[in-house]
Amino acid sequence: MNVMYLTEVAEEPGSSRSAPVESTNVGDTLFVTVGTGIVDGDGEDVSSKGRVLLFEVKREDATSVAAGAQIAELSLVYEKDIFHGPVTSLSCLSCEGRSRLVIGAGADVNVEQWGKGKLTQVGFFRANMHILILDIQLFKTFFLLSDAYDSLYFLVWRESDKSLTLLAKDYEPIPVYAAGVLSRGAAMTFVCHDDRQNLQFFQYAPGDAAARGGNKLVCRADVHLGGQTTSLENHFCRSSLLVNSATPTSTLAALKSQDTLFGRGDDDQRLGVHFGTSDGGFGTVIPLNEPDYWRLAALQSVIANALESNCALNPRAWRLYRRTPRRGGCRNNDRRKGVIDGDLVIQYCDLSLADQEDLASA
Repeated sequence: MNVMYLTEVAEEPGSSRSAPVESTNVGDTLFVTVGTGIVDGDGEDVSSKGRVLLFEVKREDATSVAAGAQIAELSLVYEKDIFHGPVTSLSCLSCEGRSRLVIGAGADVNVEQWGKGKLTQVGFFRANMHILILDIQLFKTFFLLSDAYDSLYFLVWRESDKSLTLLAKDYEPIPVYAAGVLSRGAAMTFVCHDDRQNLQFFQYAPGDAAARGGNKLVCRADVHLGGQTTSLENHFCRSSLLVNSATPTSTLAALKSQDTLFGRGDDDQRLGVHFGTSDGGFGTVIPLNEPDYWRLAALQSVIANALESNCALNPRAWRLYRRTPRRGGCRNNDRRKGVIDGDLVIQYCDLSLADQEDLASA
């Protein structure tokens, strides 16, 4: 289920005269979209199907609003059967002033246009027949598909010919449970969590030799999380000067007056992910600049050797990537690592001043 605005088009998509309907909300209508899965009575002999339901959100009249009653009504305006499989993802694609519905069902991704009281398919992407799309992450006109059997797909939507084009994918047979996006400045990284409780970090780098001509997502880092999660949500990483301020608005104005470039650096434009685990834990992953990373990596190595660990277990071995037992895995034995263990490094803050100085000078 998802809540989104959809742009109504007066004529069928593809017509040169089609244009958004003019209204007080620029042709946008608020819907609650619901995706379902239907299993036939014959069981596994007949493949499952799906259905998309559109509930229009209607506001009360001006009299009720003036009286302070914030009431809205839901009315079912349209339903559409999906024959590719159960609907597993519903998202909203906004491009050139139009908002469209993106449906993930089975191995298909369909882009639907709302108009004349119905949904009309204007674009699609069909992946391998044996996969099942679990989630779709949208940012601008780019799609990140997480698959139940076949890792990640990276697509782009082209408005000129209304097509979904595959840019790159990960060729490892990894069951992905959750996917998200990290960014720092202009650099963007894709994060995926698999059935072996690993986190992997990929980048789209067409110029890299490991990208096979740009068709493969390049793995930049990996770590064993040690917990199972099904969702990676994004958050903006704000400066500690603003987080710890009682008046963040005035603090931001003062910082900008002192430094005109404040808020424009890569470290001021960071997007992290946070997640909850099935055993009741909560964690977050944020991108670091290179100097900070190497300092923390050196400190992490010293702490792992100097401090006693629980049950005499090696924390570095615990964070090593667990490979998939499925056939067809072509990943070599090299582990990328590249992730700072926050649980280990934070122990430095609990040490005495003398111990901190000894570790820092080691």
